[in-house]
Amino acid sequence: MEGVGDRLRDDEGGTLIDYVDGRLEERSEEGAVIDVGGLGVFLYLTIPTLQKLKGVGERVRVYSYLHVKEDLLQLYGFSDRRERDIFLKLTSVTGIGPKVAITVLSAYDPDSFIRIVATEDLDAITAISGIGRKSGQRIILELKEKLAPMMEEVSLSAGVDVAGDVKREARDALKGLGYSTSEATYAMEGYEGEHPGVEDIVRHALKRLGGAQ
Repeated sequence: MEGVGDRLRDDEGGTLIDYVDGRLEERSEEGAVIDVGGLGVFLYLTIPTLQKLKGVGERVRVYSYLHVKEDLLQLYGFSDRRERDIFLKLTSVTGIGPKVAITVLSAYDPDSFIRIVATEDLDAITAISGIGRKSGQRIILELKEKLAPMMEEVSLSAGVDVAGDVKREARDALKGLGYSTSEATYAMEGYEGEHPGVEDIVRHALKRLGGAQ
């Protein structure tokens, strides 16, 4: 069918449809319907992918993964193959299903998630709804090696190392100001001062977020 990419096999044995290409018919908080040759295809999408979609009626392309479970077929969509690759690695973690993986990638963009795993930032992972400490520890343990090649492509050494307690307090302060966990985590990256305190990190983050001059 025109507009639907060839079916492939991913490393975990699931069926994968490379992409869906067609006219955007409608969107919701969970995903979107794309018309492919008269067939309306619904895909669950990450929030960043939803935000990148063009307007209704426009032609779009979404890279996808077909989840097959007994009598259930669900399509998940991503703005690029890199985001999908991390999704597949997440679903390879014991106890992490597709919907939880989508939630993770809705909270953190790929680079931020890679940094979180690389620095073993358990607080950032457990801040995501549906992920407890045990699940967060499994994600770090099982993905640190799998994401190693991607870690080489991402700057992991931006700024000084911030103690966990300081990082957590600064993140909570930013969330108290109305920023999301992912926005707070991103904004705190790159602090270059010595012996950072909570106020220093928050001030740095607000400048990155445009909330302070």
